[in-house]
Amino acid sequence: MRTVTYFVANSLDGFIARQDGSVDWLFMDQDYGMAEFFGTVDVAVMGRKTYDKALELSPADVLFPNMERYVFSRMKSKSESGAARFVSEDVETWTNRLREKPGKNIWLVGGGDLVRQFLQKHLVDEIVLTIHPRLLGSGISLFPQPYPETELELAHCRQYSTGLVQVFYRVK
Repeated sequence: MRTVTYFVANSLDGFIARQDGSVDWLFMDQDYGMAEFFGTVDVAVMGRKTYDKALELSPADVLFPNMERYVFSRMKSKSESGAARFVSEDVETWTNRLREKPGKNIWLVGGGDLVRQFLQKHLVDEIVLTIHPRLLGSGISLFPQPYPETELELAHCRQYSTGLVQVFYRVK
């Protein structure tokens, strides 16, 4: 069965973006394992605000190449470009149906509200934190409350010369 991996960049103090959604603090100077990870997934799942931010940062034609893109939203995006399919059904029903189809694994891109729903329904199999050595002080939380207590098992870590650290966990 396909696994769901929450693979995300965050600050050391647990934020995925500034309060205004800006991610100008993220390191973009090298790949940081993204190409390797992209080789393991063929579906990207995200919330509408994350989709809008992704389109702002990257043209629709290169947004998560070689992947099916799904956006969970109660309304269509103002920047909808046909680069993704919009989903409004229950995350558990949708995810379980997708897991049964053949293919690679599923990337849970974000944002925080969608991740919380996936955690509440026990749909996340792996969590990969790409921790940037920066304290933002405030912003959009990596895990917005309330989220369920979730026990994790360390799979491995990678460190980079820039001080960035990736931590790979399996959900128990």
